[in-house]
Amino acid sequence: MLRHFFKRLGDFPRNRRGNIAILFSLLLVPITVLSGGAVDINQALNARARLSRALDAAALAVGVRTSISENEATALALDFVGANYPDREIGAIQNLTVHLDQDNDRVTVRAESRVETIILGLIGIEHITVHWESEVQRARSSLELVMVLDNTGSMGGSKISSLRSAGLLLTDILFDGADADRLKIGLVPFSATVNVGTQYDRAWWLDPDAQSPLHSENFDPSANRWDLYDSIQNRAWEGCVEARAIPHDVEDTLPTTSDPQTLFLPYFAPDESNYANNAGYSNSYLNDGMGGSNERARMRNTPKYTNSSINSSSRGPQWGCTARPITPLTNQRSTIDDAIEDMIANGTTNIPIGVSWGVRVLSPGMPFTEGVGFDEDDTIKAMVVLTDGENYLDGRNNPNYSNYSGYGFMRDGRLGIQSRSDNTIRNALDDRTEAACEYAKSLGIRVYTITFQVSSSSTRDMMRDCATHPSLYYDSPSDTALRSAFEMIAGDLTNLRLSR
Repeated sequence: MLRHFFKRLGDFPRNRRGNIAILFSLLLVPITVLSGGAVDINQALNARARLSRALDAAALAVGVRTSISENEATALALDFVGANYPDREIGAIQNLTVHLDQDNDRVTVRAESRVETIILGLIGIEHITVHWESEVQRARSSLELVMVLDNTGSMGGSKISSLRSAGLLLTDILFDGADADRLKIGLVPFSATVNVGTQYDRAWWLDPDAQSPLHSENFDPSANRWDLYDSIQNRAWEGCVEARAIPHDVEDTLPTTSDPQTLFLPYFAPDESNYANNAGYSNSYLNDGMGGSNERARMRNTPKYTNSSINSSSRGPQWGCTARPITPLTNQRSTIDDAIEDMIANGTTNIPIGVSWGVRVLSPGMPFTEGVGFDEDDTIKAMVVLTDGENYLDGRNNPNYSNYSGYGFMRDGRLGIQSRSDNTIRNALDDRTEAACEYAKSLGIRVYTITFQVSSSSTRDMMRDCATHPSLYYDSPSDTALRSAFEMIAGDLTNLRLSR
């Protein structure tokens, strides 16, 4: 039919019959208006699409702020609409309104866009007004979030400053839009190990009676690490802990005195041998107290700690304990912000020990009990894990096989291997990272991961796999990208949805 119509239309100019010419003249104007009017209509449709996107952004911006008034909400919505629908675009925004439904936790933003016509104006249609309405349903779930953040030496300088800024941005967005009773945030800074805080000195779950078989590792069989700390004149436990035996290292197994392997260990880096002028050792801080060439025996000579004093330039038993203490879940913004501001950069990277303590911060069980149960349907549990580099622990060509870390010496096999190879150690740490991430996800924790200026493709792949979904992984090659990642995570965690 259309082919027939246009064929007949094409015959009009060539037809010499008078009635045809008159009919063609009469139809020429409406045909021109209709064809030109399609351009005006298309412009109006484009304006409506832009209007919908601008109102969606405005509704989401208003939705995250639960304590906002309607006048403040309208001003905020106008700002967002102006940013997303600038004056240079076709159409003029008018009649914007915001409705806050406090009873149902909904936000509705309505507006119009008036589009001036060009061709349709010839027949008196001077403008087309398009309408749109965006509705956001506010979250009614509570949120428990823990940030597991790399505080190693490679994060020094501007990088730790950028991390602090991005972390504060996240808390700013979440606390600004949250009911204080529905939001808790915790922080786990990590390096070679984590720090639970000195307030737990000799806590029952930190094995004060030395029941764990790992407690006397690298010491005499009857040694108690707490007693060793007490016997050193100028050193005290600084709050760091070591990993439990596999699989408890990454799992949220409740500590119990009836099963000593579930108890945690106070971090204690042994005095390494000073045999052969400290060849191959990184942390020799006492006289071995015995002669002979058996370097392991010299290290394990526990009486040397009694009434000892350590040179002020040595970290001694806390060598490798560099991270600031964990901040348990809290709804006090100042508490979490102060902890973020206090982060420092020092030490080596041990991602699995960070993730495992992130799970324990979210857990309702000991040693931290601020979280609700994992089976609480009205609470979202989430974890943000950030690293700026690969897992790493120095392998050493000495009888200990490595430097000391949260997994002890590699000779002792607590990481599942006995190796001096840096690559082998890294691969083992990567395996435990994968296990820790899978365990966290099995508990229903929503895991977000961020790599910050990471060049290793294998580490980026590992962190992508660690996330609950690949879309929750963010590679941040710059400070700007890092802030953007935290901003997008904050937006996702507000748990808003466009309902209309």
